[in-house]
Order: sequence, then C-alpha cells, then structure tokens
Amino acid sequence: MLKVDQKFTPNILLVAITISGISTFMIYPLLVFRLLDVGVNLGAIGLILGALSGTGRVCSFLIGSINSKFGSKPTVCLGITLRIIGISIFAFESQLYLYIVFSALASIGSSASALGIKTELLRQSAERKLITLRSMAINSGAILGPALGAALYHVFSFHTILYLSIATYGLMVLFLTLTSFSPPESTSLTNGSGGIRSGKYSRYVAITLIASIYWAIYSQWAIIVPLISTQSFGYEESSNLVYMANAVIVLVLQYPLVVVALKSVKDSTVLLLGFSVFLVAFIMLFIPSSFLMVALFCLGFSIAELLVSPSLDSQTAKVAPASLGLTRAYGIQDTITGIFSIAGSSIGGLVLQSVESPSATAFLCMPLAIIAIFLSATILHFEHRG
Repeated sequence: MLKVDQKFTPNILLVAITISGISTFMIYPLLVFRLLDVGVNLGAIGLILGALSGTGRVCSFLIGSINSKFGSKPTVCLGITLRIIGISIFAFESQLYLYIVFSALASIGSSASALGIKTELLRQSAERKLITLRSMAINSGAILGPALGAALYHVFSFHTILYLSIATYGLMVLFLTLTSFSPPESTSLTNGSGGIRSGKYSRYVAITLIASIYWAIYSQWAIIVPLISTQSFGYEESSNLVYMANAVIVLVLQYPLVVVALKSVKDSTVLLLGFSVFLVAFIMLFIPSSFLMVALFCLGFSIAELLVSPSLDSQTAKVAPASLGLTRAYGIQDTITGIFSIAGSSIGGLVLQSVESPSATAFLCMPLAIIAIFLSATILHFEHRG
C-alpha cells in the first residue's frame, strides 16, 4: 500500500486541521436554523448543542488512554468516522433523544480526532513553532468555515452543505490512512523535543491547574461578547464581527509574537505575560459601553489567548509524567479543563443574568487571572533554581 513519508506528517496534519475546521464551522452555525425548521424548541436546541460541544471534552481521559494504547492513527480515523455518523442525524427529522445521542457521538469523535492529531504533532516536536502553526490552522478553519457555509446557504440547501461536509470528512479518513504516524506510546516513549517524559507530577498538576483557570476564563468569551457588543452597537449581529476580529487577531499576530518575538523566552514567562494581559483586558470592561471598550477588550483578550494557549500545550508536553505518557496526560487535562469550562460558563451566565453588567464578569475573572499569574511565577522561580 502507498504510504506518505513520516517527515511530511506534520504538514499533512496541519492541512487536515484546517480542512476539518472549515468542514466543521461550515455546518455548525447552521444547525440552530435546521433544528428550528424541524420544530425543535430553543431549550432543546441548547441541550443538543451542549452535547455536541461538551461530551467529548469530558471523555478525553478515556480517549487519551485509547490513543496511548492503539496509537494516533486509529484514534484520529475512528474519531472522524464517529463525527460523520454523529452529524448525519441532522439530515433527518428525528426525536430529541436521538439528536442528543448522535450529537454526543459527534463530540466524542471530534475530541478523539483533535487529541490524536495534537499528540501526534507534539510527539514530532514540542516546540512552540509547531504548536502555534496548529493554532493558526484551527483559526483559519474558524474564519473560513462560517463564511463558506453562509455563502453556500444562499445557493444550496442545508442538506447539500451537510453532505459536502460529510464527504470531506470521508476523504480525510482515506488520506490519513496513507499517512505515517508514530507507533503507539505504550511501545515507544519519546523524549527530547518530541514530548519529554521526565516531568514531575507537581509541575504537571500546576500546569493543569493553570490550564483549568485559562478555560474557566476563556468560557466567558461567548457569554460576555454578545452583551458588550449589543450594549455598545445596539444590534445583536455585531457580536459576529467581534468573533471574527478575535480569530483574525490570533491568526495574524500569533506566529510573529509567540514564535519570532518571544522565541527565546520560557513558556512559563509567556504564561505569566499572557495572564497579565488577561487581567488588563478585563479591567477594560469597567469602561462605559462603547466601541473603545469593545475594541480594547477584544484586542487584550485575543493577545492573551494567543500567548497562553500554545504555551500551555508546550509546557504540558514537557512535564508529562513518565507513568502517564503524553496522550494520557493530555486526556486527563482535557477532561479537567472541560469541567472547569462548563462550570465557568455556568457561573458566568448566572452572574450576568443577575447583574447584567460587564464589570460582573471582570470581578469573576480578575482573581482567576491573578492566581494564574502567581502559579506561573512560581513555576518560573523553580525553573531558575533548576
């Protein structure tokens, strides 16, 4: 059978991430309209979307164990196949429980393919450059997917776009079966730049706690943006422009900042800097509702995101304990951060429902950012001590 040389694997996976992102975001924004068309109420749609976005994260610890035992290739290919099966339910008018079950299946598949690709890339190299390119690929899909989906929706039916997305996933599976992946971690524990296995549990726990804080903070983005954009601009659709601005800022600035400007700076220092920017961004929410407030918050939040996200992945790869291995370490971390993300969005929503002021979100997130700054500074201190 024809095989693609493993030296091309990172580039192939980056292309796969971009194509997968386009296919995913091409269809996901249209699901609400599809479900409303078949008579599903908004409350039920919330349950379906919750299953679609959160189930996989909670199951990541199990996915990590499977990936570690059987390898990234079967995990990725099985994950994409599960995603195909899961989203196919939206082609039909069905019962609520089936929508939820198939959405959960799609979510598990999405997490499996994402975790498999991420760990394979990090086993190739745990350097920030490759991690940053992965983040840029994700954001490219997040920008191009909704735009393509909206354009196609004006010409074709929802079903046509759904079938196009499914066909794209199917072609990805066929091509990835020809791509060379690393052997299962259980038979090959790498070291050096491809994921260091000499990490200590204390540092892994600290990084996982910082990652959990990051996701608790990040979960506020989807809650606060519609509020501040509507208050500042007067119409709900303005939030779409803020989301797009965030993706563009991350896509354009991440490589120059993280890979070029901060190339010789330790990950822990970048984390400290990133959470400091988060702190400043949330202070901007005390400015009265205006274009200036939204612009400064979006810019600060986006810069903090592009600094923190790749640094967390890089640090986790470097401190993953030998007894866990990289894939299990990521799986456990993703499960914990997923719980924090759900808790963060739930608490943030309740706070805003009670107060309806952006400053309420600031009071919630600023202490979390300060804790993360302290933890990052502590890690940096111990790194200097050797």
